[in-house]
Amino acid sequence: GYALDGALTYYYFVLIMTGLAALALGLILRSPWGKAFTALRDNPIRAESLGVNVQTYTLLSFAIGAVYAGVAGALFASLVQFIEPASFTVAASIMMYLMVVVGGAGLFFGPFLGSLVGVLLPEWLRFAQGWYLFVFGLAVIVLMVWLPDGLLSIPSRLAARRAARLASAERATKAALIDDGERS
Repeated sequence: GYALDGALTYYYFVLIMTGLAALALGLILRSPWGKAFTALRDNPIRAESLGVNVQTYTLLSFAIGAVYAGVAGALFASLVQFIEPASFTVAASIMMYLMVVVGGAGLFFGPFLGSLVGVLLPEWLRFAQGWYLFVFGLAVIVLMVWLPDGLLSIPSRLAARRAARLASAERATKAALIDDGERS
């Protein structure tokens, strides 16, 4: 076989595995299953009325998530070569959940962006020392209040705002033309 001795070699191995897992998920999301998952996420009642078996697809989504968790666990176990319950605290679970929410839970690249923020933000806040958790928590709360759909919702929000501005300008132009026509 191939030895994964060095840290850099193992990093590339995990990077390739992550890429393959993301590719597999992308293929799943573009399949009929993905359409059913999207419909179920957006509106379960409407999805059921369209013939999506809610119970089956919910169970299937948990099974797919379990496969991904199992692969991640196997990669982690081979890295640390020892597993104990102390590695999996409530704080670690909350942090993983916050990474998904901050990035954008319903978006494909949302968890990737959220994990970048979740790893880099504590490093950037290192200067705060004892206040680190307070500042980090405040930053997460501000993000969740102003961007409830996550950071990746910013482009779609900006596009919607621009479209609304253009539509408003178009209506104003039409109203001005109509008003000018009535005066003549």
